[in-house]
Amino acid sequence: MERRVRLRRTSDVRRVYDQGRSWVHPFLVLVARPNGLDFSRVGVAASRKVGSAVARNRAKRLLREAARRLYARLGSGWDVMLVARAGILEVREPQVEEALASLLRRAELS
Repeated sequence: MERRVRLRRTSDVRRVYDQGRSWVHPFLVLVARPNGLDFSRVGVAASRKVGSAVARNRAKRLLREAARRLYARLGSGWDVMLVARAGILEVREPQVEEALASLLRRAELS
């Protein structure tokens, strides 16, 4: 994903966690809030509960790829954080993409 559509500042990420609404799936958590811009921004995180650094990096790669593929479906004007859960490492990329698409529909962001 290009640089401008990524959530990079700690203050932006904190604002999403503090003021956003969350939707949960066994593989990931989606937290979103309106950003007032004409495009959406996406951030990715994985806690230590996911596993070692190698496992967390893989989880984040899976989420980034799913977000890249589904970015066009995401409505404009949202800041979205995708947080990996431990179950994400037990599935393949298509299931992660399917899970994210499901959460986007539930959150009415797509």
